[in-house]
Amino acid sequence: MFLIILAGMPASGKSTVAAKLAEAFSLPVLAKDELKESLFDTLGFSCYAEKRKLDHAANAVLLRAARALLKNGQSVILDNNFDEISARALDGMLGEFGARCVTVFFGGDNDAFYRRYVERDRLHLRHLGHVVQDHYPLREGDSPDHDMTREEFREKFEKRGMSEFRVRGARIDIDATEPAAIDTAALIARIREALSKQEETQ
Repeated sequence: MFLIILAGMPASGKSTVAAKLAEAFSLPVLAKDELKESLFDTLGFSCYAEKRKLDHAANAVLLRAARALLKNGQSVILDNNFDEISARALDGMLGEFGARCVTVFFGGDNDAFYRRYVERDRLHLRHLGHVVQDHYPLREGDSPDHDMTREEFREKFEKRGMSEFRVRGARIDIDATEPAAIDTAALIARIREALSKQEETQ
C-alpha cells in the first residue's frame, strides 16, 4: 500500500500529471480542486472569507478520504498545493498505517506559474468558483473575471509554506516551469524505483 502525493504551486501541471499517473498505476486520484467545485455548486459563497472556509473544508475532506482509503489498504494519488499544516496530518497517517509514500514536488519559476494562472483564468479554463472572489454563483450582470495581481498570488500561495512541504518517504523534485516539458515516463520510472526501495526496507 502506498501514497503518491503531487504537491507544489498552482498552474504547475499537477492535475495533468495526476491523470497520467492514475493510468500508469491504476489508482484513483483525490484532488482538492474537484472537491471545492462540488462545494461551490452545492453551497456557494457570499464573500471571500466564506470561500476560504470552503477551501479548508475541501482539504479536510480530502485528508479524511485519504485516511479511509489507507486504513482499508487502498493506495491512492493525492493532488493538491499542500502546505505544512497538511504535512503533519499526512505524516501521521503514513506512520499509523505503515504506508509507503512518494511526494512529487512541482517547483520552478513562480513568475511563470503566476502568468499561467492568470491566463488560465482569463480563458475560463476552470470552474468559475475558483476565479471569482466575492460571491458564487454569479448574479445577472456580474463579471466572471478576476485579474489576480502578482502580490495577491504571492500572499495566497508563495507565503503558505508550500515549498517546505515534506512527509516521510521519498521526495522527487521536478522543474515544472514548462509543464509540457515534464518527462512523465521518466517520472513514473522514478516513482516505481522509490516505492520498490521502500518496500525492500519494510
